[in-house]
Amino acid sequence: MSKDEAILRYKASMSVFKKWLSDGAITESDLLAIDSMLAKKYGLSSRSIYLEYDLLCGEKRVMNGTAKGG
Repeated sequence: MSKDEAILRYKASMSVFKKWLSDGAITESDLLAIDSMLAKKYGLSSRSIYLEYDLLCGEKRVMNGTAKGG
């Protein structure tokens, strides 16, 4: 699988899980765990610019335009 295909599959998968989050089917902590698993599955570094969430600096994560954690 090419890097571009891996990124597309990661993004497509994350869009499904983000919908589940908005529907209340999973929690934010579930989504973060899923994000980590998908990044590993598709060979994306925890420092990749393509990730939905910053897996290294959770306390400084920005989601939906608002800073988390202070």
